[in-house]
Amino acid sequence: MPVPLPLELEKEIITLAIDCMQQAHSLLFVSQRVHHWTEGLLYRKIVLPNETIAISFLSSLRIRSQRCSDFARGAVQSLCIEGNVLLGTAADILSLCSGTTNLALWIAPSDFDGTTNPLLRPLNDLPLTSLSLSISLIVRHTQFVSLSAFKAFSTVTRLEILNAWVLWNSTIGLEYLHGLTHLCLYIHTRRTKPELVASLLASSHLQVVGFRISEDINTVQSFLESNSLSDSRIVLASQVPIAWGEFGGDDMSLWKGADQVVDWRRTSAQGGSAPRQDGLLY
Repeated sequence: MPVPLPLELEKEIITLAIDCMQQAHSLLFVSQRVHHWTEGLLYRKIVLPNETIAISFLSSLRIRSQRCSDFARGAVQSLCIEGNVLLGTAADILSLCSGTTNLALWIAPSDFDGTTNPLLRPLNDLPLTSLSLSISLIVRHTQFVSLSAFKAFSTVTRLEILNAWVLWNSTIGLEYLHGLTHLCLYIHTRRTKPELVASLLASSHLQVVGFRISEDINTVQSFLESNSLSDSRIVLASQVPIAWGEFGGDDMSLWKGADQVVDWRRTSAQGGSAPRQDGLLY
């Protein structure tokens, strides 16, 4: 007589076997316990590419929250909101997904009237450790701002800012975010002020400093060298962020790849080739 597998082992096998959304959906109907395991996987990482899908997702969360009020808070760990999703819709989603630790807000402030911003409260309430966003979602670029004034940034260890104008005239208080270990910004040799880059590099808590570039890599490297900004923690990346996948690790690939490059530099005296990563130019 066959011996049944322990439930924890069965759960681990099913979890490892799922590699696409369609497969996860099909397993929802196997049994009640498999439905419970699979539903958690379906909601663990969410990508919302437009307003229509975001509204549909919001509706599904509200239905499930009627059965379990903490469902969204416990299920959604990583969340990417992009495209034409409105601020109000994004704010409603963040309010429900209040346990999210990894967030990408790749949307434009199209319905932000400058006086009321529905994003601020739910964003500040998230226990974020990784965040990628345009800070124009929370402030206007004409305002003097220090990100240390926002609670949302107090727990973040990995931060990517998509505004190209950061480091043109200010560090926006990045040096005061002492919990940061990984930072990614845009750099342009004719607009970025070297002294602002130097002030960030002086932060010993930063382990990786990524720069997205639109210029030739040799031009950027010459800029860094001529201004005495060469640093083993600097990793150059392509201008466009890598899209998130369904079940893959794309949501953290920037940091994983950058970590590998920086670690390789520290041990390069031992020989071997530099690791190759999609989107990283070194």
